Amino acid sequence: MSVLQSPSGPEYGASLFSAQFVLLLAVTTLFGLSFSTYFLLPKFLAVALAADPVTIGSVTTIFWLASALTVPFVGGQIDRRGRKVFAAAGGLILALSCAGFLWVDSVGPLIWTLRILQGIGFTLFYVAVATLATDISPPARLGQALGIFGAVMIFTNAVGPAFAEWTSEHFGWKTVFAATAATSVLAAVFSRLIHEQRHAPPAGGQHTSLLTVLRRPGMLPVTMASAMVGWAFGTLFTFYQPWALSLGIKKVAIYLVAYAVAAVSVRVLCGGLADRLGRLRVVRAMLLIYVFAPLALIWLDYFGLFIAGAVLGLAQGIYYPALNAVAIDLATPAERGKVMAAYNGAFNLGLSAAGLVLGHVVIATGYRTVFALASVVSIAAFGLLALTPERGSVGRNEPVV
Repeated sequence: MSVLQSPSGPEYGASLFSAQFVLLLAVTTLFGLSFSTYFLLPKFLAVALAADPVTIGSVTTIFWLASALTVPFVGGQIDRRGRKVFAAAGGLILALSCAGFLWVDSVGPLIWTLRILQGIGFTLFYVAVATLATDISPPARLGQALGIFGAVMIFTNAVGPAFAEWTSEHFGWKTVFAATAATSVLAAVFSRLIHEQRHAPPAGGQHTSLLTVLRRPGMLPVTMASAMVGWAFGTLFTFYQPWALSLGIKKVAIYLVAYAVAAVSVRVLCGGLADRLGRLRVVRAMLLIYVFAPLALIWLDYFGLFIAGAVLGLAQGIYYPALNAVAIDLATPAERGKVMAAYNGAFNLGLSAAGLVLGHVVIATGYRTVFALASVVSIAAFGLLALTPERGSVGRNEPVV
């Protein structure tokens, strides 16, 4: 099916919320609550460990860098050895790293090691469970399924930090870390209950390599666009707080709340939009909206944090799963793990690069420069995909064993 064709027939009418898909969403919620709690790690570093801004930025960003560097290993192995074993391994690695924070009392080798482990655990779990979501979902409703799966993660992005802030104030940080370790273990255990379809390798019995999949027509522009938007997203999430504080805005959490509310709302209410209107067409439209997310921060004193966050949530909420579905359409079922790893890894690589590089630009030229650059990068991503032709799905009916 062309990415511009509107799905129809019994396949699109198939129920998305099967018992297995609901179980997958529950497992994702448990893991997401644990992982998302560490979005509040900068506060722990600043308040409990008296870390300086450079250290806070580096410790935060090393997670995403470790995640991106894990990708070349994860995708191929998930296709070869199955999804559930890596989901469980990711949950257990995250649980181990969360428990390790019980012994963190200073900025040193331990916290760096734990953050690297968290990045690895997140990648193993997220790529495996996201791939399971594509296996479980009706093919014609793939964009909607990925949108709802992502909406659950975004929901936990808001709830996890809120839980951490309240709990740390009333019971201390050790209680927070112990709770995140427990929810990670539960996610690992319940992930084993998800039914897994084992896909046969292509003709000849050999799995294709990640490099072969990336060389497939249409795949390179998708991964490049993912990295570019990751750069823009990382710019906003890394620098909006200090920028707002410099303008005298003290309550900065409203940006995350607005982002989460907008992203979850559009994924729930408009989750099937890309499947009906054409995935690549919707991606292009959302990238045009994406351009305004950094501009809203440039004029933050006019728009305010709530509007700026909502614009980002609207664009990211529809764009990310729609382009993800485009990437999946270019792969066979036996290659989905590699595609999910490449797509998410490219995004995380762009995100981490923005965090590591742009701080120097801020010091030299100010915050408005990096936000303007993010808008330019978003325009470039739109131009790249505007020149990318639509392609049909690859190998959707390969045998399942």
